Amino acid sequence: MNILKPTRNQLFFNYCLPLISILLFTLTACQSGPVVNAAVVPAVTVSSPELPPVITVTLPPPAIISAPASQPPSFSLVDPADLVTATAVPPTTTTTNTPPATATETASLTPQPTFTPPSLPLTSPDEHYWLRRPIPEGGTVWTDKTYPYGSTRGGTLRPHHGVEFYVPTGTEIIAAASGIVRVVGDDTSVIYGPHANFYGNLVVIELDSRWHGQPVFNLYGHVSTLLVNEGQHVNAQETIALSGATGVADGPHLHFEVRLGQNSYDNTRNPLLWLYPFPDFSSVAGRVTWPSGELVEEAPISLRRIDAPSRYLATTSYAGTHVNPDNNWQENFVLDDVPAGYYEITVNTGEKKYKQELWVFPYRTSFVEIVLGQ
Repeated sequence: MNILKPTRNQLFFNYCLPLISILLFTLTACQSGPVVNAAVVPAVTVSSPELPPVITVTLPPPAIISAPASQPPSFSLVDPADLVTATAVPPTTTTTNTPPATATETASLTPQPTFTPPSLPLTSPDEHYWLRRPIPEGGTVWTDKTYPYGSTRGGTLRPHHGVEFYVPTGTEIIAAASGIVRVVGDDTSVIYGPHANFYGNLVVIELDSRWHGQPVFNLYGHVSTLLVNEGQHVNAQETIALSGATGVADGPHLHFEVRLGQNSYDNTRNPLLWLYPFPDFSSVAGRVTWPSGELVEEAPISLRRIDAPSRYLATTSYAGTHVNPDNNWQENFVLDDVPAGYYEITVNTGEKKYKQELWVFPYRTSFVEIVLGQ
C-alpha cells in the first residue's frame, strides 16, 4: 500500500496556518484590553497647569494730601464787600497712617521771657504768625483794607501805625496771644501815641514770646470797657475788653498794633505779618524802589489772580519813614487775606504800569521786589 507523504505546502496549511491564526487572535485580544479599561476607568494624568495671562496694572499716582493732620482754626474769610455770614471750613479727613507732626501752641501759666515758641500750625518758625484774630469767630475777623499799616488813606490821615477791625460798640476784644498786661486805662496822662487821648481807653499786653530776644507788645485801642488789670497774666483768646470809639476815632472799631523792642509809638511793625492766616490764605510782602534803591512812597499796588477768579486786592506802599519794616523782610507794603494761587502784581505810577508774576503759598509770606524806572 502506497502511503502518500504530505507535501511542504500541505504541512504549512494543515499545521502552521492554524497556529499563526491562533497567535494573531491572542495578540489582538491582549491589545484591546487597555482600550476597554480606559473607557471605563478614567486615567489619572499629571500635567503642568495652564498659566494665567500676564496682566500689567498701571497704578494711579499717589494722592497729594494738602490738608494738615492738625486742623487750623475753623474761622473762614468773609469778603467785606459781600458782608455775608461766615461759613466755617469743614474739617478735612486724611487717610495717612502716620500723620506728620505739626507745631502747636502751648499755653503756660509761668511765662518764660526768653522763650520763643514756634509759629502757629502750618507756618514757618522763621516767620512770626503768632497772633490769633483779636475778634471772636463770627464777628468781623478781617482787617480793614482802606487804611492799612503805613498808609494815609489818600493823604487824608497820618501814617497808620496799626490795623483796624470795624466792629460794633460792645464787641468782645480777645487777647491775640498769651502775655502779661502792662497797661490798662487811658492815655490822657501817659502818652502812648502821637499825642494825649489818642487811643482813649487801651490795653497793652507784653507777650510771653520774644522775637530774637526782643519783647513783643500788642496794643488794643479805642475800647469802651476794660476787663483786665495791670500785671494780670492772660491766655490767648481770653476776653480783655469791649470795643468802642474812645480817643481819636471816627466810629466804633478796634485799633490793633504790634510793637517790637519796647512799648513805643515809634516801634510798631505791620500786624499783617503777625496775624495767623485764614485756612489756605497767606500774605504778600514786597518792596517798591527806584533804581537808586530809594523806597517809593504811597505807590498804588494791585494784585490780580491768574489761575482762578478772585476778588480785587489792592494797597499802597508805606508813607515815608514814619513806620518800620519787618526786620527780616524789609518790606514797604503788605497785602493780607490773599488766597493761595498764581498772581500778577501791578504797580501803577500814573505813566507806566510795572508788572510781575508770583506764586502765593498758604500759611507763608510771599515776597516780591519791583524796581521802577527800568
